[in-house]
Amino acid sequence: IVDLSDDLPQPIGDVHRLEQVLVNLLHNAIKFTPPGGRIRVSATCADGVVKVSVQDTGVGIAEADLARIFERFYKADKSRNSTGTGLGLAIARHIVELHGGRIWTESIEGRGATLSFTLPLASPPG
Repeated sequence: IVDLSDDLPQPIGDVHRLEQVLVNLLHNAIKFTPPGGRIRVSATCADGVVKVSVQDTGVGIAEADLARIFERFYKADKSRNSTGTGLGLAIARHIVELHGGRIWTESIEGRGATLSFTLPLASPPG
């Protein structure tokens, strides 16, 4: 599901690097959402920033892991047969922070996760 406003202002940044952030977040959502689940991408503008969120109905993230998921090589569930390197979210964090934004996650284990980031606007809305 894509929920974007037609008049969303342009954030500041390297389009290719920001695309990589979105691809990394979507990849995680797809990887941890079982067949029949839903993934929603949304973007809003408020307080001088664009906020992008990727929300899924997947397995979620344990509360103890929430603070660490953006660390390099960190994998929340070591018991899963996962082929990833544990770098995707760390790369996303690095890119967002280099663009003056912030990235975070909210999750309830077993009920999905929402990964969000903000980026400053190229110019004030109006």
